[in-house]
Amino acid sequence: MRLWLITCPDNFAAEYDDIEEMFRRGLTRLILDKRGRGGNPHATPEDYERWLLSLPMDLRDRIWVRGTPDVAEQLDVRGCVCEAESFMGEVPESWKRVNCVAFCRSPEQIEKLPDWVAGALLGPIMQPQSALEIVETLGTSLNINAKTSVILWGGVDTDTIEDFKKMSPAGVAALGGVWNYADPVNAFIKLNRVVI
Repeated sequence: MRLWLITCPDNFAAEYDDIEEMFRRGLTRLILDKRGRGGNPHATPEDYERWLLSLPMDLRDRIWVRGTPDVAEQLDVRGCVCEAESFMGEVPESWKRVNCVAFCRSPEQIEKLPDWVAGALLGPIMQPQSALEIVETLGTSLNINAKTSVILWGGVDTDTIEDFKKMSPAGVAALGGVWNYADPVNAFIKLNRVVI
């Protein structure tokens, strides 16, 4: 099982230093998901490019951006995380070359994904309130019949990781389980130790 880290929605002064240190301490998968300017729910490719300039180029191979496969290619990152519906039906052939992870809100969405999609980010599993909105949780008693790798999110931290492990996912994605702490690097190190 692998630990994926989702970036903090809000930019803060030490974020780049913390993320670089987490990469040094074993982080292999970062989902770059930022809010856009002016209250937009997602950043533009230009916003992401500006954000990425603060990290060494060699780290881009460990970053998936929240956006389309075209955005991932434009930014020269490892892959993208995109709404599951975007992968249904006809898509450009170029999308099939990109490492795509579908953002899913139900196991049924995972079952409908095309074979070329590399993974599914499913959640929220726990935690009835997300950082952005009140959402319905899926719970830990899910029965997931997936032909792709499943990454679970929502309530992942050192206290709940054993519940996630029982579901046998390919990975878990943390947001609050790292960024809600005064020392995010230390929170990441502790969580990464128990995920592996």
